[in-house]
Amino acid sequence: MSEVIQLADIIEVEAFKSIQEKLAKIVMFPVITIDAEGNPMGAWSNFSPFCKLVRSSSEGERRCISCDYEAGKLAMKHRKPQIYRCHLGLQDCVAPIIAEGYFLGAVLGGQVLTDEADRAKIDAERISVEFGLPLQKVLEAIGQIPLVSRQYLEDSVNFDTFVANYIAEISMKKMVQEQFLKESRENLLLEQKAKTMELKQLQAQINPHFLFNTLNTIARMALIENAPETEELIYNLCDLLHYNLKNVEEFPKIRSEIESIEKYLYIQTLRYSDRIQYEIKVDPEIMDYRIPSMVLQPLVENAFIHGLEQKRDGGTVWISGCRTPDNRVIITVADNGRGFKPDILRAFANGDEGKGTHTGIGLFNTHERLRGYFGKSYGLSIRSEPDISTLVHITLPCLKEHLPIRMEDEHL
Repeated sequence: MSEVIQLADIIEVEAFKSIQEKLAKIVMFPVITIDAEGNPMGAWSNFSPFCKLVRSSSEGERRCISCDYEAGKLAMKHRKPQIYRCHLGLQDCVAPIIAEGYFLGAVLGGQVLTDEADRAKIDAERISVEFGLPLQKVLEAIGQIPLVSRQYLEDSVNFDTFVANYIAEISMKKMVQEQFLKESRENLLLEQKAKTMELKQLQAQINPHFLFNTLNTIARMALIENAPETEELIYNLCDLLHYNLKNVEEFPKIRSEIESIEKYLYIQTLRYSDRIQYEIKVDPEIMDYRIPSMVLQPLVENAFIHGLEQKRDGGTVWISGCRTPDNRVIITVADNGRGFKPDILRAFANGDEGKGTHTGIGLFNTHERLRGYFGKSYGLSIRSEPDISTLVHITLPCLKEHLPIRMEDEHL
């Protein structure tokens, strides 16, 4: 969230004023809530006659707001409540309102003296002249400033902290909700764009089941944490969506596909609470070679959905890649999950498009797509042992430039 966040945009001011007023009367503490610039959020609650009198003048109010602002900055600097003296010598306290790392304002109270000798130090004549107030009223108000114990002041700090934490909590929830709605709107726009795209090649789509589960994960995490992992999760998901929907390059570099897959894998490991791990070891030598777009993702999805998702103790996905002595690129997607069913392997070997299964069709189409681009010596090879491991090898030519022809095939 890079935009400036205002406290007034997050809390319902009128409703909060009512709550603040009732709480202040119950506990008999004066309280005022200010925004990050020192501006009061509503009326003063349970203020002393002296502070009401000073703030009744425009100059007095200006100086009090400036003093409140400086107190808020002090609390923000130390990131905890503070006891301090106001510009007229009264003992005050302040608690910062911090939500998601943002300083939104502060809750202030006190307006007391803890030593009778301090009352005589308040310059009534100066206040009368500078603020344009009747001297007699100023003297009377000074006499009414409460003299309290240090414990009273500490109790006031605790009350201010309670109010500040309450505001921070509702502010954080509102911020998370707004961010989630923003992400949902952006995802909807991407989905609408995806529906209008006319693909000339097989471009595997992110599984909707994965998308909705990920968004639900984001929502749950946003409510319970404070929230760096959530931001990282959203960031990776948006990058992944952006790459899938905007990548119109038919032969991106292997580097780009690996970076996209790494974001997908990061999201999946968060979904499964680190029950599933991944490891990527691709020789830097092959990173600038070309690969048909969206070849890796359906294979990695298969490793999760059909290999590891139903495995109670989880597992690992490995992605490796290297150049062979005969100038080919081999990329391997492996997992230690449940493995492919024998009928899918037989269907793939027989070339009958997987007998209608989603997994079989996806493998067959990817294999045929690679063969159509590069020839029959390229494509997929699969080795799978039930409940032990699955290895899918992708064989590609060492291609550093775009393929000069476009494949026209019934499978596209």
